[in-house]
Amino acid sequence: MKLTRLAGECEKGTCPTVYAVDGTGDLIIQGHIVDDPEALTTLRLPTGEDAVRIPASLIRRIPSEYLG
Repeated sequence: MKLTRLAGECEKGTCPTVYAVDGTGDLIIQGHIVDDPEALTTLRLPTGEDAVRIPASLIRRIPSEYLG
């Protein structure tokens, strides 16, 4: 799977970042794992899914051509 970095909270290192999965139209989001029990109860995540938390400002940095 080839990823293209679209936007991040920092230039280098590990931080919340959005990647495009080349050739698919899908995105991969790197963020902080949601581990708050109340939030997880609300989300009701099925097996095989997880949730991450990112700053809302990160979404505004994604180039518009990737947002449809």
